[in-house]
Amino acid sequence: MPTGRVKLFHADRNFGFVTVDDGSEVYVAGDQVAGDPLRSGDEVEFEIAETDKGRKAATELKVTKQAPADSPVGRTMTAPPSWDELEQRERERRMARRRRR
Repeated sequence: MPTGRVKLFHADRNFGFVTVDDGSEVYVAGDQVAGDPLRSGDEVEFEIAETDKGRKAATELKVTKQAPADSPVGRTMTAPPSWDELEQRERERRMARRRRR
């Protein structure tokens, strides 16, 4: 039975992706999850099946080890900078350029 780690799971949209230990990724539908909804970073065991579109999907998925609630796994983006931060960066860039002249 393959094992892996949940990369991302949208509980509101009821789907996600699991990174298999060999590095590949598989799709997981929410109805294939036994128990509580998945969280990013959970370690899982599952079976791999092929979808009707020919893609790999995880079936009979069960959590073997839950990730801590503050796990950063699966987070791919940080919040964008505010306008004030962007203006400050631009001011600093200009001042550095003036100092070099």
